[in-house]
Amino acid sequence: MNLKYFVIRGKKKYVSIYVRFWDSKRIDQKTKTGITVSFEDWSEKKQRLKIKPSATNFDFINDKLNKLEIFIVDQYNQDYSNNKNISKTWLKESVANFFGRVDKNEEYKLYFVPWVQRYVKNAPNRLHRGQHLKQRSIQNYKSALNKLVAFEAHQKTQYRFEDIDLDFHREFITYCRDIEKLNNNSIGNLISRIKTFCREIELEGFKISPQFKSPQFDVPKNETFDTYLNESEINKIYNFDFSHSQRLNNARDLFIIGLRTGLRISDLLKIEKKNILNNVINITTTKTNQNLTIPIHPQFEAILKKRKGKLPDKISDQNFNKYIKEVCKEAKIDTPTYGSGLEKNAKKKTLGIYPKHQLVSSHICRRSLATNLFLEGFDPSIIMKATGHKSTKQFLVYIKASEDEHIKMLSDYWNNQKILDNG
Repeated sequence: MNLKYFVIRGKKKYVSIYVRFWDSKRIDQKTKTGITVSFEDWSEKKQRLKIKPSATNFDFINDKLNKLEIFIVDQYNQDYSNNKNISKTWLKESVANFFGRVDKNEEYKLYFVPWVQRYVKNAPNRLHRGQHLKQRSIQNYKSALNKLVAFEAHQKTQYRFEDIDLDFHREFITYCRDIEKLNNNSIGNLISRIKTFCREIELEGFKISPQFKSPQFDVPKNETFDTYLNESEINKIYNFDFSHSQRLNNARDLFIIGLRTGLRISDLLKIEKKNILNNVINITTTKTNQNLTIPIHPQFEAILKKRKGKLPDKISDQNFNKYIKEVCKEAKIDTPTYGSGLEKNAKKKTLGIYPKHQLVSSHICRRSLATNLFLEGFDPSIIMKATGHKSTKQFLVYIKASEDEHIKMLSDYWNNQKILDNG
């Protein structure tokens, strides 16, 4: 493997520096580096600019030539080892990549945001586990792209792949907090998307800063204070008379089915009669493409009987979230609860103490099923069969026993110990 810099004397004072790279019979190519120098300043023997007092930029140019040599050798070793095609224009493309010289339509080969734009554009055709990406995932990528575009505009910088390092991580988080006014969880979602982009860029064979793999390139996260409904509250909702409102009566029945199956809203709203056989629901989940089998709870069975075998009317997930808050408010599910809610006339949620009905959302269905079964003493592995969780660690995130129940359980245990000791 050899590399040589040279110039060709002509009639003009300034000449181009060429690079020739060859390795046995596998490659022998030459191309212009794009650097122009005075012929009199060039040392053919050293293949660098002469060091002399009259020259002002010899250090800069010689340093560039040193770095270009290392880049070409490293790139060749990587491409050859990975059986990548060494085309007739490989050296020319490598030199262009080193100096960041690309056509406008090929900026994605060097620059982060153009690559993400291309990724988002092609996202509807991408597959994950054999399935097309969900619209929600595509929207998450678009949101990340929008923030990256705004960040570059704010920084007045176009970031290359090698710039996605720990400094970028720190500056992007600072921008999101101070300028965009995002909370840690929202910023964490953006960083997760950026790490996904970095992995894909690396898989495509582009050189990206390895610092995205560092533990310090972390995902900010706030402790969440998600709530759940206990058995008493669920029964209170189930038994409440909503005959005055067909809309709330329908929402309540859907809500009870969700609470007793633990299904995500996307799956709850697609249940049909064909999914129910011998009092068991069989459904393939939208998000994870898992097949779940869940026995029907007596309250679900009673709802079907009341409706003469028909399921409640379908509603949008936005209306579901809105209506179940109304359902819980009318049923007086108003225990003061710590969580993230909306103050009056506020646009963003803040942590505080709210009546529980204000903190209710569709995801409370999964949390409630998991927590109530866990408190009843069910083995986590059994519950995970119903919820579709793949790891105990992931499952335990959903266990949301309240402070009162924590105190009650410990108090009952201590009292039991006292009785045994006195006995």
